[in-house]
Amino acid sequence: MDEFLNTVRLAKDADIIELRADGLKFESSSERAYEAEVKRLLKNVRLQAELPIILTIRSEKEGGVFPGSEKDIALCLKEGLKQADAVDVELRMNLELRDEIIQLAKSSNVDVIVSFHDFNETPEVDTMCGIIEEEVDAGADIAKLAVTARSKRDVVNLLRVTQEMSERLDVPIVTISLGELGRVTRIAAPMLGSAITYGYVNRETAPGQLSVKELKQMLAALGGA
Repeated sequence: MDEFLNTVRLAKDADIIELRADGLKFESSSERAYEAEVKRLLKNVRLQAELPIILTIRSEKEGGVFPGSEKDIALCLKEGLKQADAVDVELRMNLELRDEIIQLAKSSNVDVIVSFHDFNETPEVDTMCGIIEEEVDAGADIAKLAVTARSKRDVVNLLRVTQEMSERLDVPIVTISLGELGRVTRIAAPMLGSAITYGYVNRETAPGQLSVKELKQMLAALGGA
């Protein structure tokens, strides 16, 4: 908890804060205790910063470290969204749980980021476009796609999807090419229509991530911030 709050205090260059609450560590491992800790974290962050908050509890299959089940994630998100400005809901989450969270968020005027992560490869262009469309159909206020670059062509394809889908859809999209090869997309994707680019304060939370300070400097130099 202390580390989270210290990071928030250092995130002065950010425009929005994503709380990766799956990283919380504490003595009790019950979902009830986790739910309470997530709520306590959000309350304390509100006292530390005036920036909007995205609440994310990333499952292990999507690259996170949450120790519980999807049901536990849903419980924490449903309670936490009462103090968040947006929640990240995984596209491939159990359909019933996913839709329940999305409906509750919308009734609470909380934005929903529906996300998809592929840590193995970059799918074909048509497949990536289809995933983003599926997220929109699921009720996304923001549709997020993160894939892994194995070649320069993968990076180009991700950027192609970024431009095409940002122009085609009314819903904002977020695209990221993960890994060292994809690092350039942290800057290039926002220039081509990606609504959010994620940076770290103390340490990377995804492969190829840049710091908030680096992102601000580079985007400003390119006229993107």
